[in-house]
Amino acid sequence: MQNTLRHLNALRVFEAAARHSSFAKAAHELNVSHSVVSQHIRNLEHWFGTDLFVRHGNRVELSDDGRNLLPQIASGLQTLTDATETLLRKTRSGTLVVSAEPALASLWLRKRITEFCSLFPRIEIDLRPAWTPAQIGEGHADMIIHFATRMPQSGVKRDKLFPIDGFPAATPHVRDAILAKGGAIDWDQVGLVHDNGKETWHKWYTAHQPESAGWRIGKVYSDLSLAIDGAADGEGVILADDILCQREISSGQLVRLDQREIRCVWYEIALHKGTSKSASASFFKNWLLEQTKKHRE
Repeated sequence: MQNTLRHLNALRVFEAAARHSSFAKAAHELNVSHSVVSQHIRNLEHWFGTDLFVRHGNRVELSDDGRNLLPQIASGLQTLTDATETLLRKTRSGTLVVSAEPALASLWLRKRITEFCSLFPRIEIDLRPAWTPAQIGEGHADMIIHFATRMPQSGVKRDKLFPIDGFPAATPHVRDAILAKGGAIDWDQVGLVHDNGKETWHKWYTAHQPESAGWRIGKVYSDLSLAIDGAADGEGVILADDILCQREISSGQLVRLDQREIRCVWYEIALHKGTSKSASASFFKNWLLEQTKKHRE
């Protein structure tokens, strides 16, 4: 058993590489280099005396022995995860002050905090929406979740949370009214809904309708939540997304008008550089990153 557990890290790497069918994606998930993943796999293969993967240039797939091994390793790692999380739910405690961009706070983060606190009831989270991120450190915020462009440039450890990719969307009624005028969208005349200025629509027009100045018109709201509400009430076309606008898109309140997208912004998480890896703030950060990893792939 002692000899087996010596390879526990390598088995974790094997499971990630097998799940992704990629050493590179496994390295990204585990926050290690590609060479570290390759070395762990080589060590395992030497230990087992068999190839676990078949290499095809930069692509890999499981060998027959690898496929036989994977279900048992995945099950064992899940058992370990369940055991540690059960204990953590009993022992993790503290109060975290989280400063977050207002739209993210109301449209996405609040629900995740509720879910997290139901799993770890001894950790309390004080969510404070703020256009300008609070100071971070003792006596201020323990964590900042905000636009990457507004993050502190020093004294913090930053991690990417997820990007926002915007696409034109409107209510079915607005869509039908627009398409009734010849069956195509006139991007010079369509009524737009802007949030916090006209920069984001300007980026979309620059990328996809460079000959048009239609981005200059439309209603401007100072907050994305208000802009989404306005679009859902039929006030015009908004640059929606599948994360912050998930409720309106999934319910059909807003429908996609155009497949063309624009990268609007990245959200990031920041902790003070001195935050311990065992602190509740680090634990919550890692939980959020795990919940959102599909958006970063």
